Formats: sequence, C-alpha cells, structure tokens
Amino acid sequence: MKRVVLGGLAAALIVNVGEGLFGLLMKTEYESALKNLGVRLQPGSAAFLPIVWSFVIGVLSVWLYAAIRPRYGPGPKTALRTAIAVWSFTSATFSIAMACLGLFPARLMAYGAVWSLAEVIVAMLVGAWIYREPNAPAVSSPPGKRGGTR
Repeated sequence: MKRVVLGGLAAALIVNVGEGLFGLLMKTEYESALKNLGVRLQPGSAAFLPIVWSFVIGVLSVWLYAAIRPRYGPGPKTALRTAIAVWSFTSATFSIAMACLGLFPARLMAYGAVWSLAEVIVAMLVGAWIYREPNAPAVSSPPGKRGGTR
C-alpha cells in the first residue's frame, strides 16, 4: 500500500503541475468562459479542493494499476491502459458534459481533454514505475489462458 500511495502522490503532483501550466496557457479563455457564466473566483479559493481531489484520484489510479497488473502484467502497457481508463472516467466525461451543457466552449473542453490525456499518461507511467513490486514474477499470459482455446 505504501508504494500505491507514493506512486499516486507523484502522479497527482505531475497532473497538478500540468494543470497549472494549462491554466496559464488558457487563462484568457477560462476567464472569458467564467465571465459569461457570471462566476467570479476568489484568488486561491478555487484551487484547494481540485488539488486535494487530484491526490485522491492519483492514489486511486495507482491502486487500479496495481489491481490490474495480475491480469495484464507489469509495465508501461498496463500503465497506459490504466491511464486511458482513468482519463475516460474523469477528464473525458467532464469535458463532454461541460461542453454539452454549454457551460464551457466545446473548443476549450476539447483542448483540456487532450492536454489531460497527455498528463494522465505521463502521471501513470511515473506512478506505475514508483509502484513496481520488487521481485515480483513476470506474468506471461492472463489467468485462464493456459494454451489452447475454449
């Protein structure tokens, strides 16, 4: 569990840094979208909860990687599968919902989703690398697939 938490914290840190950079790059677009919604954010107040939430998601993401390792084997391919699943359940669905509801421009949400996918992939590769189990046997094939067909 210690490696799950450490890997998750590292993954979340990567995502938080990436989100901060994206926020700076898209600052004007976000400010315009929030203004159109009539929302005025107080400096600092809007960042606390999403940062904490990203650490929760980071730990849960590395936990998911650890959980599916026996099925898919350790390594970057499994980390990539985990990243795509986590991204699909979080950023992709959020971006689609915000665009469909007209709360944020579709273009802005599309940029955010693509940026987020890159962040989550890098974060999961790092988180999975930190998680690695020492002296764990390699998995050659998924359980239940022992030669022949059914």
